[in-house]
Amino acid sequence: MNLTPFFETAVAQLNRNKSAELGDRTRYIGSSDVGGCARMVYLQRKHPSEPDFTTMLKFSRGHVAETLIDDIFKAAGINHLYDTQVELRHPVYPLRAHVDFLFYADFDNKPVLHILELKSVNNIPDEPYPHWIDQITFQLGLLRIQYPKAKMGGSILAIDLNAGKLHQFNGFEHNDSLCNYLFTRGLHMIDCLDDKEEPKASASHMCSFCSYRSDCPEMNLPKVELPPEIEALANKYVELNEIRHDTDKELQSIRNELLEFTGSSFKGRSDDIELAVSTVAPSQVVDTKLLKNRYPDIYPEVLKERAGYTKLECRSSR
Repeated sequence: MNLTPFFETAVAQLNRNKSAELGDRTRYIGSSDVGGCARMVYLQRKHPSEPDFTTMLKFSRGHVAETLIDDIFKAAGINHLYDTQVELRHPVYPLRAHVDFLFYADFDNKPVLHILELKSVNNIPDEPYPHWIDQITFQLGLLRIQYPKAKMGGSILAIDLNAGKLHQFNGFEHNDSLCNYLFTRGLHMIDCLDDKEEPKASASHMCSFCSYRSDCPEMNLPKVELPPEIEALANKYVELNEIRHDTDKELQSIRNELLEFTGSSFKGRSDDIELAVSTVAPSQVVDTKLLKNRYPDIYPEVLKERAGYTKLECRSSR
């Protein structure tokens, strides 16, 4: 039984069902839009394109994580403190947000409004991504309009299901000036959809999920301006690569010292560790250079194609 075609069709339908739950996205700007790329929002509305299977599966991972956290809260007996997928609307403009978890009280049952935005990731970042911050700030702005006097706050819960880790970025509060900026940005996107303004592209971590990046002006080579979150990831990569290089050198030095003690054949142990050394016998390999020189007619017949790969280079530009 081949399940692959079934899953490709079923995941696509799941993605459509989840999108339908959010209503007609062509008629409003949501919290996930305002911190993103106006060009992507415009093209998604004007020229809908279904994401590829890999992207849809990643989106589904988010739904799985949300169900998991909800089940954990229910098992802990606190499900009476919150609602899920709460819709917030601006009273005048077509701006909306769908809050993953909206708490109406803390764990001591003291009245407080707290937005919990859930993010499913491959790796938990050191800091929340800028578009995450924009999203929860936008949500807090709409919540403040609905509850002008309430005590409120927000946090982002990043969860890495593969690694079995989660981290809460806490302490988000309503920021009037930033909310007004995001509301203005949302209205700009509405004007773009009405063809009153040109939708400008802006690079961010969300480019990873964009179906329209192939001809995006922000992705034109030879030089692309790195968004802050990608720059942070690249710096982390450089840092870890340097650590690995230093570690490899230290490992080689320690290895040599151990071999000076053990020789080529050894077995030893202490209360905490076992140490074994053995010799691998010589083996024979084909000298491809010699084969090519001596038997040029045979050489092409024994060639085997090697798959290509994506090469990633990160270097400090300082």
